[in-house]
Amino acid sequence: MNKRLTKISKYLTFILRHHPEAIGMQLDPEGWLNIDELIKNANLHGKSITHAQLHEVVASNGENRYALSDDGLRIRVT
Repeated sequence: MNKRLTKISKYLTFILRHHPEAIGMQLDPEGWLNIDELIKNANLHGKSITHAQLHEVVASNGENRYALSDDGLRIRVT
């Protein structure tokens, strides 16, 4: 994983595990966030993330840190 993707991975972990409110979001009761809203809010808060980058981080994470919902619309940490 390149440096940019590593930074995105750390940021996603920060948001999903610790502080979704930092970008004006709240996890649902099962710990999921909507990917479109996550990307939109992250970009509004100065973190440039694309759908492609998010999916690359999820696919390349050897620790299986992230899970995508069956419909591919939501993300959470495992």
